[in-house]
Amino acid sequence: MSKKVLILSTGDVNGAYEAMYKVAHIMKNMGHEVVMCVKHKTKNEDFIKTYKHLSSSIVQPSLLARIINKVKNKLNPVQPLKPLSTDRKYSFFSKDELKENIHVESMLKTVGFTPEFIFTGMTIDFLNSTDLLNIYNATKAKIYNITVDMNHFTGGCHFSWGCEGYIRGCDENCPAITKEDEKVTAKNNFERKYKNAQKAGFKIIAGSGLTLIQAQNSKIYKNQETIYNINSLIDTKLLNDKNKSIAKNIFSLSDDCFYILTGAQNMEDPRKGFSYLLEALEILDRELPAEQKEKIVLLVVSNSVNEEFDRVTFKKQKIDYIKDYRLLSLLYQAADLFINSSIEDSGPMMVSEALACGTPVVGFDTGVVMNMVINDYNGYKAPLKDSQKLAEGIRKIFELNKDSYNTFSKNAVKQVEEFSSYEYAEEIFKNILES
Repeated sequence: MSKKVLILSTGDVNGAYEAMYKVAHIMKNMGHEVVMCVKHKTKNEDFIKTYKHLSSSIVQPSLLARIINKVKNKLNPVQPLKPLSTDRKYSFFSKDELKENIHVESMLKTVGFTPEFIFTGMTIDFLNSTDLLNIYNATKAKIYNITVDMNHFTGGCHFSWGCEGYIRGCDENCPAITKEDEKVTAKNNFERKYKNAQKAGFKIIAGSGLTLIQAQNSKIYKNQETIYNINSLIDTKLLNDKNKSIAKNIFSLSDDCFYILTGAQNMEDPRKGFSYLLEALEILDRELPAEQKEKIVLLVVSNSVNEEFDRVTFKKQKIDYIKDYRLLSLLYQAADLFINSSIEDSGPMMVSEALACGTPVVGFDTGVVMNMVINDYNGYKAPLKDSQKLAEGIRKIFELNKDSYNTFSKNAVKQVEEFSSYEYAEEIFKNILES
């Protein structure tokens, strides 16, 4: 039976926003009535709608409400919210969980129906858990938050960097906020988020092996009986290994070289751990004989390449960030290895994308690498920040004979088909929507 499904996301392109766009597509393909409501619309599909706040001439508070608000404003004038002083690496973007950012009637008018199910991803600068509670009170919809990062169960940060506040309850010791008199914000945010989740019965869906473990340990969601894990969302009709035999020719790459692909939208981001990758490459440079080093070529995809890459002695080639999935699929297939050096990451999606294209992956044991990359099967995992082990993993793939490499490649595809494909996600959403 068709359900009315609302997807909420700040945007519809890139990273976390793209993930929610994929969720919407999967549910549409399942035959449900789906609207993706965003603050910023980029794609031209009709099911994506930009939230429009009803004008004051349409939404008029009652006379009593206007009098009460006037008295309140005189007694306690509204002070502009000061920008928080934060450590940037935590991505503490959720500044105020108490504030109401949207009008529910405006939301429902924008959407065009009363949803039965709501799925949210990253909604920064759009709405928060208080807005979700208000929507729940008006619709009684079942609400599922998808962990594109940790924000759904923290006091404001998107990455914890080892802080366990999300487990015990964030407090005035928040390391993400640098000024002592502002640290209470994390405590207030967490307490409101916890109460809102209890009142509306929010549920969580994990987006990776790491966020599954984090959600299971979190104070807000630890009592949820079943937490599904969608492991990124890969459209295997676009991302697959069907052109692997000709992919190198398309990019004018040599069959005699071993191409290592790596990248991120911003390589300067400390979460991406590129300094450890540089160390691993330097280790390989010292250990490999000259004739083997000549075969290795580093392909770097990014909008911003770290200048430190200039010291890499292997041959290297910069490729501009690719948005076309058909071209990206061919690039993954052309590469012999994908390296994910992230040390604090809920994904990235590039890991599952590379595997889907039959490209083995070597990376640190975090994010989606935790359960999508299996040692001696489709790649290798290294302990966090262990450049030596990362180098060893790279070398193991590099030294595989042709038959062994082909087995790794087939296993990479199989892992995605079983645990990260649209078909896999459909089964999960079917269980949720029919519950």
